[in-house]
Amino acid sequence: MDLNENKNDVPEPVNTPGQSPASELYRHLKKRAEEFDKKLDGGQCVGVRLIPAGQSVTFQVTALGYCDPNLIIFGGITENGLEVQLLQHVSQLNFLLMAMPRANPKEPKIPLGFIQ
Repeated sequence: MDLNENKNDVPEPVNTPGQSPASELYRHLKKRAEEFDKKLDGGQCVGVRLIPAGQSVTFQVTALGYCDPNLIIFGGITENGLEVQLLQHVSQLNFLLMAMPRANPKEPKIPLGFIQ
């Protein structure tokens, strides 16, 4: 499965004049994730571990977007190869950036998919 082919499934960011919590959070997340990614070796990629309602979900981040005033959108691939898309209200955002093994380390590393 080509991880880049699903990157555009995350909606383009939508700004609402005068309201910007999601876009501000998006810029902060982007900066942190890119800094984290620079520290990883060639066999690793940026992953996210979410712990909603006592469960744990881990996936490689392939896309990140937002919809102002309060929605952050993550796209990615789980460790089992399943495509996921998480829509998260900014007030409930709580996740862990983590290094995870790349599914195909012999193929070129897929850059983080930030939609601006």
